[in-house]
Amino acid sequence: MRISSEKYRIGKVHITVTNPIDTLTRVEEAVKDGRSGYVCVSNMRTVKYANKNADYCKVMNEAFMCIPDGMPLVWLGHLWGIKEAQRSNGPTLFESMLNKPENGVKHFLLGDTDETLNALKARYPKANIVGMISPPFCELDEFDYKGLAKKINESGANVLWVSMRAPKQDFFSSRIIPYLDSKISIGVGRAFRIAIGEFTNVPKWMQKFGLSGIWLRKVSLCDEIKWYIVMSFFLVGYGISILTRRTIGKKCYE
Repeated sequence: MRISSEKYRIGKVHITVTNPIDTLTRVEEAVKDGRSGYVCVSNMRTVKYANKNADYCKVMNEAFMCIPDGMPLVWLGHLWGIKEAQRSNGPTLFESMLNKPENGVKHFLLGDTDETLNALKARYPKANIVGMISPPFCELDEFDYKGLAKKINESGANVLWVSMRAPKQDFFSSRIIPYLDSKISIGVGRAFRIAIGEFTNVPKWMQKFGLSGIWLRKVSLCDEIKWYIVMSFFLVGYGISILTRRTIGKKCYE
């Protein structure tokens, strides 16, 4: 499928125009070409935060890819007239790559607990997992990026999978990439636990209707309604902004 644009703008943030197959292919091609970069797996929560936080906005806009893991982001892409935009789910990307050893990708897993990492390696015996680290829980400034990068580089890995919650995982990827040799770092949140069956991925029908937050947040109904009202407010606001920019002749990436 021909992609009419590389990215589209939501407020100050640029989202990559992609789909599940295209995302996987781009990562594989980046590995083959020896490129370095990081991938942000994004949703309405992270886009909203990035539009208020200049540091995070910079992280997202400098990413190799900023994939839309949330239907509201896809809907906003469609408002720009980009019909090719599709949801690209982080946990699905993770499992797809682990299940494809023939692509020659070497994986390094970082995050979660030792028990989870060992369970992942046992669950995917054919995946080329060359290293795993369960770092201590700490603030972003407290990580030994050089020390961690040394271990990752020595493993020969091509792809670093980071299991933290966004935006922390994206900040982490952006900070460790300068110390890595030709690696793609991807923050995938709960993907490790989903892959071993401890957590269940969001049902497809909920993903389709933009209701993933209900499944993931697991808070009271009252808090959930409040959260969706806030997110709907921002969704409408971004939508109006996009339509206004299209009316005055702006391109989707401007």
